[in-house]
Amino acid sequence: MPPPFTDNPQKCVVRELWDTPLLCYFHTRYGVRYRYFGLPGVDLIDVRLWRDMIDEVVAFEPPGSDGGRRAAIDALRSNMKKYGIRGTAYWGSFEEVVLLRKDYDGVDYRQNSVVTLYNLDFCDEISSPISTRERGRKVRRFEAIRHVLRDQVECFQREGGPQHFVLMLTVRSQINADKIKSFLTPGTMQGDAKRFREECSKILAIPDGRSPLVGTHSWALKTLLFNSLSSYFGNPNISAVFFPQLMYQGTKTRIPRAGGGIDYLASPMLHWLVLCRFGDMETPTASCFPLQYLWSASVEVDGRANALRWAPQTGEVAQGAGLPDSVAWLKRFGGSVLAGLREGVGTRARQL
Repeated sequence: MPPPFTDNPQKCVVRELWDTPLLCYFHTRYGVRYRYFGLPGVDLIDVRLWRDMIDEVVAFEPPGSDGGRRAAIDALRSNMKKYGIRGTAYWGSFEEVVLLRKDYDGVDYRQNSVVTLYNLDFCDEISSPISTRERGRKVRRFEAIRHVLRDQVECFQREGGPQHFVLMLTVRSQINADKIKSFLTPGTMQGDAKRFREECSKILAIPDGRSPLVGTHSWALKTLLFNSLSSYFGNPNISAVFFPQLMYQGTKTRIPRAGGGIDYLASPMLHWLVLCRFGDMETPTASCFPLQYLWSASVEVDGRANALRWAPQTGEVAQGAGLPDSVAWLKRFGGSVLAGLREGVGTRARQL
């Protein structure tokens, strides 16, 4: 058996004070139930917290790096049975299974129902290449995310189902300088993202070279994620509400020393939450809210108080009074994206 996943105190704050209130709001006000797709870990911490709102789980667990390659997936499947969680657990990285359409056990991957809650909780950086079983083939997270959204659109058009879904994405706040520069070239960027990049570069420029930027240039990763997701949403006509970027400290990474012993490397993390809605066929274009989202203040976890607080980063505008609140943000900027959800339908009436 693999060692149990050690939950992180700051991650608990994100989960319990930011994500859970929003999911519960949809559940209690609109009768929402979720089809969960993500990387819940062997102990299923997120799923167990939200299990009363979840009807089905689609989970992924990669092979272990040591001799017990099957230990984690066997434990995950065993725990799903133990806790009475209905669904499928695929053996393999999320990226590989989604792109190759088959897991290490030869189980075919396909999407037959609209996913209403994506929780893509990565432990490393968004640009990390993932090795696959195909000789010489590596896939990247952006490729997989784009493919997942394409599957989602095709499933909705083929099968129908809920118009809305929630996307959660968590990555390490780290990327090499030369790599983020190549991602943020003017020709690949939309208007707001291009302008935000230009303004932030005057304040905190991306350095030359290949040095890793660890927890220092969240504005660049925020720009990259927003530019990428909003461009993906445009083609299938998905409107979206982007919630403030949330920063926290993850569990430190153990690094063996060359001469023996262990060092611990800080793990600054970034968490995004997006509410999405499939547009009507007659709607000419998709919309992203709030307007000028990139300039809105980020949120961070106050580790001493186990609370959330506003924390404007490079290029962002200070927020007014009041503590960060995901439900309040939705009420303020949800607008037309909430169209199609009916209040008072009962907690078992339908999915999101």
